[in-house]
Amino acid sequence: MRRFFLGQERMLFRVISFVGTAVLTTALALVFMTLPAQRFEPANAYFQQTNIYRSGLQGTHTLALTFDDGPSAYTGELLDSLARYNVKATFFIVGSRVPFHRDAMDRMMREGHVVANHSYTHARMGRRFANHPELLITQIGDTNNAIAPYVRPGQGLYFRAPYGVWRKVHADFLNQDPALKYYVGPVYWDIGGNIAYDDEGNMRAAADWDCWSQDLTSEQCGEGYLREIRRKKGGVVLMHDIRQRSLMMVNALLPALVAEGYSFVTLDDVREFDQYRTPLPQDVPIAMGDGRTPLAAPAR
Repeated sequence: MRRFFLGQERMLFRVISFVGTAVLTTALALVFMTLPAQRFEPANAYFQQTNIYRSGLQGTHTLALTFDDGPSAYTGELLDSLARYNVKATFFIVGSRVPFHRDAMDRMMREGHVVANHSYTHARMGRRFANHPELLITQIGDTNNAIAPYVRPGQGLYFRAPYGVWRKVHADFLNQDPALKYYVGPVYWDIGGNIAYDDEGNMRAAADWDCWSQDLTSEQCGEGYLREIRRKKGGVVLMHDIRQRSLMMVNALLPALVAEGYSFVTLDDVREFDQYRTPLPQDVPIAMGDGRTPLAAPAR
């Protein structure tokens, strides 16, 4: 008889345990369903620990033209060329150049281009910046301040690291800043990163900065860009607006690409980047800098 009651007690305990677990699981599920989803999703919408390599544009016959290192004496002519073909682009600005080319900056904003951040002095953000992260605030925060008057309301904030050099600790530090954490980046590129040749010696890819260092012509360099674009059928294109030969190359590329039916977008239109975006609040807080000299965030 005692064994019978012990068996009944064990069975009852199992039933109670099963019911209790089911109730707890259901309750937790309801909690997760009713709370905002972002509390449980990764904090994607900040500086990333590595470059953002994937644009999602390859194979779409869509190009996002990006121009680094300006503004310069050639940026105005480049804007003329883009306007001629109704192409909008993204300009990664070196902040120290802004005071010398305000007319070009005004045109970028008025004509619907995206103004983005490429550091203040084009510094290589390697070990020194990892050891002294306050330098990141100077480079990115000062440029944030310089481009603020030229960032259109509703435009996204984007950063590209000079030379593509980036470290995980940089993101960890910058994401503590109440203003700079709203940047999407570092943004990499699909096309224009290097010069490459096929087995027969024909250029199959080009990078304008390297073309000019090798004293190639704008025609030779442009052919390399065209071949890489045709092979990949879309992507984020890296070019620069600080050399006359780059301008000459763009003047030849644009009509060819338009004739081949390519579409052109800014980084605001790259849907692959949506996962990294955080909606900006109405009043974006200022970048804190060193705690003594606040850096103004783009006005909204």
